[in-house]
Amino acid sequence: MYIISRPLLACSRSLVPILFLWSGLNAIDLLRKNRHVSKNKEGLRKAIASMKDAAANSEWNFMNKLRLLEAEQQSITHQRHFLAIDLYDASIQSAKKSGFIHEQGLACEKAGFYFKNKAGNNEKALEYFKQARACYDEWGSSMKVGFIKKEIDSLDVSGS
Repeated sequence: MYIISRPLLACSRSLVPILFLWSGLNAIDLLRKNRHVSKNKEGLRKAIASMKDAAANSEWNFMNKLRLLEAEQQSITHQRHFLAIDLYDASIQSAKKSGFIHEQGLACEKAGFYFKNKAGNNEKALEYFKQARACYDEWGSSMKVGFIKKEIDSLDVSGS
């Protein structure tokens, strides 16, 4: 039997919601590809439930993550376009308020892809991708800046 020290246990408990964020985003990507649908719907449901619990205990730390998962969930249902947009924007604002520039960039990036791929609105996609690029630049990730620059360059937006 392994004995886990209290500081390590506390650290691992705080990481659990982060793991649910990434497993939820992964489940959404797999759902978009129609892979293991029932399994990934259940994984997404669990990720959102876990993030709701975490946000109830620490809104400043987890609300942006919850809103991002909810926005991504709405983006695959094809039913509530305006709700998805509101949730992306709520995630962006919450991450900004909490000082999570990298998560603000992630929410902007996901919103950009939503507008590019689902809503067919390259102008709005460009706005969100530019915000993502600025966030990633401030965060210091040249790799993410380069990735977003390629997305921006791929958009067919006249006059930009």
